[in-house]
Amino acid sequence: MALTIAVAGKGGTGKTTVAALSIRYITEVIRKSVSAIDADPNASLGMALGVTVEKTIADLRDDVIERRMGIPPGMSKEAYIEYCIEECIIENEKYDLLTMGRPEGPKCYCYVNNLLRKYMDRVGNSYPYVVIDNEAGMEHLSRRTTNNVDLLLLVCEPTIIGVVSAQRIIKLASELPIIVKEKAIILNRVTKDGLSPAIQNKLDEFGMDVSLSIAYDHEIYDAASNGKSLLKIHEQNETFNAIGNLLRNYINVEVMSK
Repeated sequence: MALTIAVAGKGGTGKTTVAALSIRYITEVIRKSVSAIDADPNASLGMALGVTVEKTIADLRDDVIERRMGIPPGMSKEAYIEYCIEECIIENEKYDLLTMGRPEGPKCYCYVNNLLRKYMDRVGNSYPYVVIDNEAGMEHLSRRTTNNVDLLLLVCEPTIIGVVSAQRIIKLASELPIIVKEKAIILNRVTKDGLSPAIQNKLDEFGMDVSLSIAYDHEIYDAASNGKSLLKIHEQNETFNAIGNLLRNYINVEVMSK
């Protein structure tokens, strides 16, 4: 079974950056393949990885509901939808990316979602690692029938609002029908002065132990500002190496020498 890493946090905290750099660390340092799943309606993981996403699961859902799909003769509807799901995957030498797309809206997509859930479970037998960039509500995690997340990386900003939001997501995760084996809290864009007493007090109040504090990173900001892939930033980038060190603390891996 694949080792599943889920990245969560409210919008703007930098969770997609953490997801992309986690994918880079696994593929370039550990040298293992990754199934990357962008489950955030904002769908920015592809841009962070430097690829253009043209097909999403949301597009497929609409085609099925509106019956715009012509099923080839001799192929069942289920088999054809599974084929279309495969067509949504961007294949890369080091990782494959599947993008969910925008929220479902008022229509019912239960049939396609059930097939998608089967696909997500099947991924666990095809890749050594799965990295999921989640929306704050983590609905896509609740659709997994394997009910298994090995590591939840919770990214939050170093503010009172950020800490409260992170605590709500932790509570939500505990209420979902999934098993989360490990959790790691990441504070992103921490100033050189560190955390204020008020923020530290709020962390203590919630019993939240911070696993990693990341300083503001000019190279990552420059990459984002210019639409540059995070797979292209310097391999000695402090944020990239800090995330790698964090992952090594939670997953038992042998780092491959180049």
